[in-house]
Amino acid sequence: MDILAVPSIGNGGLSETMSPRFGRCPSFTFITIEKKGIKAVKTVPNSAVGAMGGAGVQAAQLIGMNNANVIAVGMLGPNAAQALNALNIKIVQVPSQQLTVKEVVELYLNGELQEINGPNVGSHYGMNSGVDPGQGMRRGLGGGRRRNF
Repeated sequence: MDILAVPSIGNGGLSETMSPRFGRCPSFTFITIEKKGIKAVKTVPNSAVGAMGGAGVQAAQLIGMNNANVIAVGMLGPNAAQALNALNIKIVQVPSQQLTVKEVVELYLNGELQEINGPNVGSHYGMNSGVDPGQGMRRGLGGGRRRNF
């Protein structure tokens, strides 16, 4: 029996789209697989989504607390990869195209997802994704205006 975790958009579930971001996905869908079929589905909000730092490590701990032994990922940073490896959780890479969680499960069941052992993006890759670069934490002291100090 495997418990496959899939980072999910929205509230999660089989019909939701897989989130390409691991540590900062809105939710995780946990699929219990037995005898090449889906036995159970559970969704859990990702409490690390808004973390100032360490979201990947916190998300990995959430995966472990929900007894998953396999995680399907799009983008995975070095700290999250190290945390997942420390928990002996198998990491499989999902193609970069947008897939539903159910499609990811089907690829997994068919043996079409490649196992990876480490990160596939750099550190802090998911930080501020989807945020206008001129907004939020990336704004300098001047806020875009010249200041004479």
